[in-house]
Amino acid sequence: MIEEVIRVILAVITFSIAGIMDWRTREINPYIWLPSFIIGIFLGVHKAVNGLSIYQIISLVISIVIAVIITIMVFLFRLMGGADFLAVITFISLYPYTQFTNLIAYHKKFSSIIINIYNIILIMPPIITVLLIYTIVMLFFLIYNTLCNLRHVNVLNYLGFPLYKKIYFIIFHKIIDIDTLFKRRFYYPIFIPGKVNRISFNIYEDDLSWREKLKDMPKETMIIASWGIPMVTFLSISVLIYSIIYFICISS
Repeated sequence: MIEEVIRVILAVITFSIAGIMDWRTREINPYIWLPSFIIGIFLGVHKAVNGLSIYQIISLVISIVIAVIITIMVFLFRLMGGADFLAVITFISLYPYTQFTNLIAYHKKFSSIIINIYNIILIMPPIITVLLIYTIVMLFFLIYNTLCNLRHVNVLNYLGFPLYKKIYFIIFHKIIDIDTLFKRRFYYPIFIPGKVNRISFNIYEDDLSWREKLKDMPKETMIIASWGIPMVTFLSISVLIYSIIYFICISS
């Protein structure tokens, strides 16, 4: 029980700090992850020495596979940033396998569907659960982003984009003016008439450099921009949700 409380406390503290830093600056000191990573490995090995159930062994293997996939995405294809990699690896070190091996029985107060969902959450590898929560959080963000962009759909019509590009821009990017780009951080132009026409931006790109490049353009010019989403912030929200569920489960 003490070990599980330690996991929860470390996860909440580490990911809260990292999430706030990512939101504000998009830069996270890598040493923030170190205590949780080391202690997580120690707790995992200590538990493994005392024996793991078949569920936990399978969960551990799946977690390792996901860690390898994330590593390839970061260092080979550069599809993710280093902070995203450290966040995922740190969480896996804290929760390398499920701690729950006993499924709860059916109860007349709950429907079988609810019980089945609950059991699935309990026995799934923690990283899978967090990634599912993360996906749901991102879906809500995309819905909100889409609703905001629908107010400016006339801009896309005026620029004469084909339907598939209109849908892509509305869902994944932002329709703003140059003035908004100058006032906010971490916005990267995707389409500016006669100047920029691309699908996405480089994750290592400096957003402030665009202020110098576009300083002579009329502030009311409407453009398509991409917001540098703070991935660690959204992942941290998912981890905090998981930690709450986890703490409730170990306390019940």
